[in-house]
Amino acid sequence: MSETPSIRHPFLFRAYYAAVVLGAVALVASQFPAAAPVRPDLWVLAGAFAVLAVSEWSPMALPGGGFATASTIVALPLLLVVGPFWVSAVDAAVNLVVHGVLRRRGADRVLHNMAIYTLGYFATAAAFTTTGGTLGDVRFPAHAWPLLAACATYFVVNSGCVSIVIGLTAGPSPWRVWQRNFQQGILHHLSFVALGALVAVVWFAAGPWGIGLFAVPFLVSRYSFRVHLELRSDLKEFVRALTEVLEEVDPYTRHHSVRVSQYAVRLARGLKRPESEVDEIEYAALVHDLGKIGPQHQYILQKPGSLSHEEQRTLRAHPAAGAEIVAKVRALRRASEIVLSHHERPDGLGYPFGLRSIDVPVGARILNVADAFDAMTSDRPYRRALPMDAALRELERGAGTQFDAQVVKCLLALHRVGEFPLIPSPSSEDLQLLRLKTKVGG
Repeated sequence: MSETPSIRHPFLFRAYYAAVVLGAVALVASQFPAAAPVRPDLWVLAGAFAVLAVSEWSPMALPGGGFATASTIVALPLLLVVGPFWVSAVDAAVNLVVHGVLRRRGADRVLHNMAIYTLGYFATAAAFTTTGGTLGDVRFPAHAWPLLAACATYFVVNSGCVSIVIGLTAGPSPWRVWQRNFQQGILHHLSFVALGALVAVVWFAAGPWGIGLFAVPFLVSRYSFRVHLELRSDLKEFVRALTEVLEEVDPYTRHHSVRVSQYAVRLARGLKRPESEVDEIEYAALVHDLGKIGPQHQYILQKPGSLSHEEQRTLRAHPAAGAEIVAKVRALRRASEIVLSHHERPDGLGYPFGLRSIDVPVGARILNVADAFDAMTSDRPYRRALPMDAALRELERGAGTQFDAQVVKCLLALHRVGEFPLIPSPSSEDLQLLRLKTKVGG
């Protein structure tokens, strides 16, 4: 569970939480009479406890909230060896000790983690047995299909529960949380599941000592996943750091880019774009004015009157200049295409190429509307901010010619249901103070 100060959907969250916890308790209670007398090797349980505890002690933060561990590599084979009751008991003990006692997490979070793991274990065991497998006796390739069913169920239940709870507490929707946390790194997640199944096969073929062969693959797989997550996080921090460069030219430009990125993300999600594309649009929005870092732009950006033909030509060069800078980072190549085209218009009167909508990336169309909306609703050197209603009328007036009609329609729809609030922007007086501080600091 993610630690958040408030819950986005309190009623749904309480219903989900109660269903998960009560479901887990019912499953454990129903299996207790049959499972309790059959005690597995205590050394096996103790070893699993130790490895799971180490894994839970150093979880990896997921990009959409929540945490991941490599515990699947141990928990899945243990499940196939001793059954869902005992692996649930071991995992509950691990969560209680690591998160409840040592890390002092809230009781609700600890209980939730116990519950979703328990549901996952029992669902995985059911998938394995109903497709022809036998717990405690895994044979390969005879049990190939049961193993595949077990792996798929384990991944779906655990990733689904994590996504639901984050979506209900912190947002965005559970499906978008799943895309951010699991879809974009699905090969890493599935590699843990596949390696866990392989450990089980080796266990039954070569005995417990055979699993020692997986120590190095386990560590490499875990390290690879951590690096993958760190690179995704570092990329976003790098893009945000680029916006700091804009502060050297004009504080307004940097604040503007941050607001535009938030508007663009709302529009992208409102248009049902996949989360991978939402990330690219957010990156592009944060650096869409990076081409204005040249010294020739400082005077133009702060000029209160109209621009000369030469000044307009200089300003119109900034999308290409910014795209060239952004494209130097391989992971941002697609974002650079959005930066390059964010001033194109549906009627072909935009710049730098005069493209029409069909030739302009969707992300650039979204960025164009978000950029214009923020420009209209914030103070500029040559005018005060427009009221929200006036800005919306301008967007409606330009829909289909200056702005993409579908994007404008989405913005208006979000506004009507209260999902497109105005982000506060500095006043002209505040910006003047920021500029003075920037000059003094320089």
